[in-house]
Amino acid sequence: MARELRWWTGAALAACGIIVLAYVPPRGVREDQRHRDWDREASAARVRAQKLAAQWRAADLALRLAEYRARLEPELASRRSTNQPGPALLVDGPDSGARAIQPILQTALDTVWSRLRLGVTKVSVAVVVSWQPGNAANPTGTPKPDRVSRAYMLPDATDRATCVALVPAWKRQLLEPKVPAKFEAWLEQGLGPCAFYAAFGVPSKAVRYWLAHQEYDLALYSGWDREGPGSEASWFLDPGTQRWRWQELYFDFPAHFSHATLACLGGRAEGCRDAVLEGASYSLDDSLSPFVTEEFRWRRKRRLLDGGRYLADLARDIGHDRFQRFWSSPLPVDTALATAMQMPVGKWTERWERRFVPRLPLGAAAPLGASGLGVLLAAAALTSVALGARRRQVR
Repeated sequence: MARELRWWTGAALAACGIIVLAYVPPRGVREDQRHRDWDREASAARVRAQKLAAQWRAADLALRLAEYRARLEPELASRRSTNQPGPALLVDGPDSGARAIQPILQTALDTVWSRLRLGVTKVSVAVVVSWQPGNAANPTGTPKPDRVSRAYMLPDATDRATCVALVPAWKRQLLEPKVPAKFEAWLEQGLGPCAFYAAFGVPSKAVRYWLAHQEYDLALYSGWDREGPGSEASWFLDPGTQRWRWQELYFDFPAHFSHATLACLGGRAEGCRDAVLEGASYSLDDSLSPFVTEEFRWRRKRRLLDGGRYLADLARDIGHDRFQRFWSSPLPVDTALATAMQMPVGKWTERWERRFVPRLPLGAAAPLGASGLGVLLAAAALTSVALGARRRQVR
């Protein structure tokens, strides 16, 4: 018996040694070298350079949006004076290509406008389709302008009746077969917050500050005319089994998901409420910027999965009139939302999230295969102990 015990003890120690050799770094390796390159923190100089570049790009984008609004002001004024419905359109690109594609884009944009049941609106909308080369050399030495992000210039103190939507496009995208229907979904998504301003006017101060502090993440898609499929869920769900891809969640968390977001995915109404109402308690000062930039999915932090269509789906579910009362309500946002939904905000949001993704299992839970293997190993260990004890009794 003592010999068998020594064998088992030696095997356990050997297994522990193998694990130590595999996971413990060799002697002399500093703590900051134990992580992979993408886990290292950037130097202070690099962080400062990135912040300055981001500020330059934001200023360049704001200047371009202001210039676009000034260029389109004559057409906007003409549309207002003649009660002509629909947004003004400008294609910013090579002259020959712009002249060829603009009528087709205008037809598609008018179709989207009609489908959203928008006519002559108090807030006029100007759509700029930009397809400037994004990888051209920059001889001035300044950072490259942002040519790939959607951006919006909302009504401000100098122009309370105009909203400008900048929709970037690739040259190849516009030179494909000229079919207006091909551009409708793309342009509808590009309208973003400007569609809400056109349909419901300027929101109340409480709603405006709530949306601004959330960077309009819940109003980036205007398709309240129909229920569309989720777009972000495909990144996290297996297309065949519709099960969660845990590696994608681990990759994006915590940089792009808040704890409230994960709690909402797990079916917890309190987490859904916190994710929706984040930013609703800020003081109502006068420091809001009229500029909104929609960043790529891997850059921005998600409050809700497929949250860009949250307000569009709400408007479709509760109807135009009730949503209009919420949009212009002077009440706090949580009260106004609950009144429009006729139920707690968290409960409605949790039900809405289930349309796109299944419930995320939270907490410790071993996979079925690992649990079965553990049971088999435990049964084998107990059987060997029982057989050993039986042999000792026979002797």
